[in-house]
Amino acid sequence: MKTFYRFSLFVILFSILQANNFCLANFDLELYMSNLNNNLLMSQDEIHNFNKKINGIVSLSSFKNVLSKEELENIIFQNDNYFPLYIDSVYYEHQNFSDKIIIRDLNTIKYAITLKRVNIRTFPTLEKASYYPDDTEFDQFQETTFEINEPILVLTEDKTGKWVFVQSKNYNGWTLKKDIAFFPNKEEFIKYIESLKSNFITTISSKTRLTFDTGEFQDVNMGTKFILKEKKPINGSFKVIVPIKDSFGMVNFATAKISTSNAVYQFLPYTRKNVIAEAFKMLNEPYGWGGEHGFHDCSSFTQDIFKTFGFTFPRNADTQEILPGKRFSFKNLDYDDRLDFIKTLKPGALLFMKDHVMLYLGFIDNSPYVINDITSYYQNEILVRDYKVAVTDIINARRSDSKSFLESLTTAIEIP
Repeated sequence: MKTFYRFSLFVILFSILQANNFCLANFDLELYMSNLNNNLLMSQDEIHNFNKKINGIVSLSSFKNVLSKEELENIIFQNDNYFPLYIDSVYYEHQNFSDKIIIRDLNTIKYAITLKRVNIRTFPTLEKASYYPDDTEFDQFQETTFEINEPILVLTEDKTGKWVFVQSKNYNGWTLKKDIAFFPNKEEFIKYIESLKSNFITTISSKTRLTFDTGEFQDVNMGTKFILKEKKPINGSFKVIVPIKDSFGMVNFATAKISTSNAVYQFLPYTRKNVIAEAFKMLNEPYGWGGEHGFHDCSSFTQDIFKTFGFTFPRNADTQEILPGKRFSFKNLDYDDRLDFIKTLKPGALLFMKDHVMLYLGFIDNSPYVINDITSYYQNEILVRDYKVAVTDIINARRSDSKSFLESLTTAIEIP
């Protein structure tokens, strides 16, 4: 069983990245944090308006009630470019999933909610896909995960009745029907969504224990929202409303509790210090491709951090790279110009290179550092396999093309 190390900001004195020799001798996190600006960067109204400018965010409340055959096919088969690949170690030039899916001339939308953390798959299958026969770490059919209490639209299902194709506010894909519950109508669905915008708490720990009144529990990720049953905490816990389902698969509700140390009313104040503090709560957490095993990859790491402040980021690194904000391009900058420019960025800025996003920490011991959820990189021509949330020196870490992370940067974004 994996051991998770929780770090208290007032006692940490550590050397970072002992596994890869990027050693920050006597790095005092408490001192580092004390020097960060804790002024409010954006109000909730400003964050709400910022979210409206983000491309690719879907309004579930105003989504069409019925989709034509062509509209549904355009949504479902937008990810049909994965082949050739190996499925459960067997090579396929192509595999046709279309004959397994129900697509009518007119497809009525249904309204649902997740009952647990669910995997979102490219196709309605649990078979693992990879580009190499011995690759067990990167399942190409694993798109992402949705946490418990995620409102979703159900666009259709497969012919077995076990899988449904769902749309959240920022992603879509296939999930198991048994892990969701249906609302009786759109009106009840919208009513629930509106409640999640006002009387709610947000989890702020890497993992938060959600304990049902029955004694059952789930561990949920950072940035998960729940409607409050009672606004005033009782015995150090928030009492929250959680979705369950009846014997017909329809949504019902139960109560559960969450420790006040793991959640806040509505959202955290958006400050640089809070951004970095949330990131360090996940330090050393194992890497999870597409959110597998309840962990994060690089973009869900940043997504969940910013959820705690009320931001609705897109899911993947390439779509996060086109976020609004104060944007900077590294195009045509040489090494020295890149280094000089990095020095002007503020901690908490997002840094991008191809297929990867990182959170900038600043210059420490005369080198620029980031915190990121990373798989591997090269150091001194040796492959270092981190597979965790780690702090990385972007001068010394290199990609497979031998370029340093600094030389590979494409975009920086400060919000605001």
